[in-house]
Amino acid sequence: MNRIEYIDSFRKNHEKLSTAGQPTELEFKLVADEGFEVVINIRPESEMLDLFDERSIVEELGLTYFQIPVTLDTLNKEILSKYFELMEQEKEKKIFLHCRKNVRVPIILTLYKIIKLDFEKDEALNWLRGEVDVNPMLEDFIDFHIQNYSE
Repeated sequence: MNRIEYIDSFRKNHEKLSTAGQPTELEFKLVADEGFEVVINIRPESEMLDLFDERSIVEELGLTYFQIPVTLDTLNKEILSKYFELMEQEKEKKIFLHCRKNVRVPIILTLYKIIKLDFEKDEALNWLRGEVDVNPMLEDFIDFHIQNYSE
């Protein structure tokens, strides 16, 4: 297994942005070998307790590491702002963004597309439907955060 596409739920979203579920220690070497410069982990510490020291592994590979811990229950305007600022700050670099199973990442990426990149909501939701199961409750969740962010 020496191809980046084998990382759990790997998706190439753009030339400079890919998302996935949690990589293994060895898979982070694939991330580095593919030319990624930045790793953004949105898993909270409580989900990382039994794992390796991800920050150390990533930084030893010469990549920049950020962690913005979030669950769908803890997502708020402050966390979204941190995420949006980081995406803007690192936008010229090749970014690898992950959570546990690549479910939260596409949701937050959808909010970024709508709120910061001015995608039409329907266009962003159509993209999201290709990534995760979108139901009315998830649409309400997205609407809530779009509204809450703009207040």
